[in-house]
Amino acid sequence: MKSLTLTALAVTMALSVPAFAADEINVSKGISAAGAPLAVHGVDLVAMVTSGNPVEGFANHSATYDGASYYFTSAENLEAFEANPADYLPQHGGYCSFGVSVGKKFDGDPDQYLIADGKLYLFLNATTRGEFLKDITGTAKTADDQWANIKSIAVGEL
Repeated sequence: MKSLTLTALAVTMALSVPAFAADEINVSKGISAAGAPLAVHGVDLVAMVTSGNPVEGFANHSATYDGASYYFTSAENLEAFEANPADYLPQHGGYCSFGVSVGKKFDGDPDQYLIADGKLYLFLNATTRGEFLKDITGTAKTADDQWANIKSIAVGEL
């Protein structure tokens, strides 16, 4: 009976895990006011992409997309994101794009970013950003190829 109860508990827990359980989106620990983990350190993606200004958003202007919560500085930015999230979401789930190119999932720091060919890339630090800048096109392609392989693998398993 005890093993049946444990099995039922394990199945229940497995079914309640969000879609990005294998760290497909870089999120903070805990949950946001919206009930989902906070992505991109709470920085307003619309402000970042449209004005190059990585500013923190507010919980009262939040959207949940693919199981992660995103904060915005205004209702207008929230509406822009909701109209077309793909225009604003960072590449590689918000992880460091250079790290992804070498098969790792490092935290993406919104203060270390690049917008190239209409895409937002985040980096662990200035050093990884600098490495990416040495060959943007080649490293971005390598990162895209690697992302297909590591997207569903938990951070601790890489």
